[in-house]
Amino acid sequence: LCRVREAVVSTQSTGSIKDAWERKNVGVKMPLSHLVMLGGTAGVIGSYVTTPTDVMRVRMQASHHTKSPPLLRSFLNIFKTEGMKGVYRGAVPNAQRAAVVNGVQIPTYDVTKRNLLAAGFQDNKWTHFGSSLFAGFLGSCFSQPIDVAKTRMMNQKLLNNPNVRLYKGVMDTLLNTARHEGVPALWKGFVPTFCRLGPWNVLFFMSLEQFRLLDNFMNNRTKAVF
Repeated sequence: LCRVREAVVSTQSTGSIKDAWERKNVGVKMPLSHLVMLGGTAGVIGSYVTTPTDVMRVRMQASHHTKSPPLLRSFLNIFKTEGMKGVYRGAVPNAQRAAVVNGVQIPTYDVTKRNLLAAGFQDNKWTHFGSSLFAGFLGSCFSQPIDVAKTRMMNQKLLNNPNVRLYKGVMDTLLNTARHEGVPALWKGFVPTFCRLGPWNVLFFMSLEQFRLLDNFMNNRTKAVF
């Protein structure tokens, strides 16, 4: 379930649009502001589409039952007891987190790679590896507080009074968490988050670079033929 969500929310579309833009504007790199906006927008759209699966994942992980119900039954249970609002619980922090992750990771990788190349490093797998790992680290740093708020909002269930909730919104969740548990609590789970985002960024960006090489090879081959 988590892998399906990651695949849908992935930044592949952002990389494709960036490459298409730079092919159209030969010799000109996409501005940093464009990269941030493009990555953030892609993250918001993808997160809204996949919020129901994320809600089910969080509920399954927090469940005390040893055997989780099937995916469809889990969805129907949430829908019957909490309605469509329950299915999309935490959609706003989910979108904010996705916007932050994509808006940070993609520009960070691009800028880090440019600076490494300008410093004399070769455009090879080690440069790509270092840039992508650093992008995953910064993405984890910036997104973890929102991820904590998102998880807590998705996990909370309606009390006897349907108008009463433990957390009223993202800022309320962040402020209450910091007030009662301290500011470091906003970064709870940072290590496992980085252990997930780090390898994910390495695999994604290094794969993207290989696809770029293949694309350039095919384009040059086509030009040579025609």
